[in-house]
Amino acid sequence: MNIESIFLLNFRNYSEQYIELDPGINIFYGENAQGKTNVIEAVYLLTMGKSHRTNKYNEMVKWDKNDSRICIKFNKDDFDYNIDFVLKRNQKKQIKVNGVRLDKLSDILGKLNTVIFSPDHMKIIKEGPSERRRFIDSILSQTKPKYYYNFTQYLKVLAQRNVLLCNEKNDGIIEKTLDIWDHQLIEYGSRIIKDRQIFVESIDNKAWKINKELSGGREDFHLKYMPSIAYGKHEITDIKNAFEKRLTEARASDMRRKLTQYGPHRDELNLFINDKEVRNYGSQGQQRSVLLSLKLSEMEYIKDETGSTPVLLLDDVFSELDKLRQGFLISFIKNVQVIITCTDYENLYLGDKSTYKIFNVRSGKVYNK
Repeated sequence: MNIESIFLLNFRNYSEQYIELDPGINIFYGENAQGKTNVIEAVYLLTMGKSHRTNKYNEMVKWDKNDSRICIKFNKDDFDYNIDFVLKRNQKKQIKVNGVRLDKLSDILGKLNTVIFSPDHMKIIKEGPSERRRFIDSILSQTKPKYYYNFTQYLKVLAQRNVLLCNEKNDGIIEKTLDIWDHQLIEYGSRIIKDRQIFVESIDNKAWKINKELSGGREDFHLKYMPSIAYGKHEITDIKNAFEKRLTEARASDMRRKLTQYGPHRDELNLFINDKEVRNYGSQGQQRSVLLSLKLSEMEYIKDETGSTPVLLLDDVFSELDKLRQGFLISFIKNVQVIITCTDYENLYLGDKSTYKIFNVRSGKVYNK
């Protein structure tokens, strides 16, 4: 995977900007609020069809303009791609891949593969289960179209079920309708649970090896998937049966609480170092090592699943890492295309043999160094 160029028109604080990237390390440096992160946001937008910073598409259109355009040319598996994304205020987004318009925004998933890493991702370690579920869902949505479909359908059914639970109609009528929604919830939810379980088992092994090397062999890092539905075997039939049983047992309680208490929307991903939960007992250094291990294992997972190494987006990450972790990161990604943002590139530990291209960002303009 190699991004050749990025074109921005009326995107955030950019009026018009064309950027040619190096196939190795690309460093965008400058003062804060100049537009460095906007470059990474544009790449991520064409990866997932949404920003990692906001849910409001209008915010990405330059304040004095009515439409914005992002065009990225890249090579994947020796095939050239061109993604053209047009944003218009309060209108439907328009996306074309090699000149062919996509029917749905989600059809962009799996085209341009990236892994994004920023200090904000410490939420995965420090905050609640929703951040760790989001971590899983974003990776599986990139690599498995069926997962994204099941996930979006599940959320729609869950919303309908919760609306019904808030209804003041006769309980008998509600229960009959719940049977219909429960059937769909089980169908979609069970597939989500199985895919998450397989994913966690895979990435656990990768993250363990990376963190073992990063800690000099001193630490055992493991991930444990904790679904809210207890089941025996990983077979889809066993998961469905367990899910159905749990929903049936909890129905009366769900009706009283007016919400759905069990399902993938309540799953947890626990992170452990030497059998102690990182969130509560890990030092700041350990938490940063865990996040770095997660992100690098994410990169390996996507490569294994797609056959292509994803582009790595590092948004102001190096300021959060000491020289040891900086050096480990650079040595790990020496054959990967990387986009780095920072305020001062001269203090980065890039190693003697690293090749890189440097860009200075000032007031929504990118200058070759």
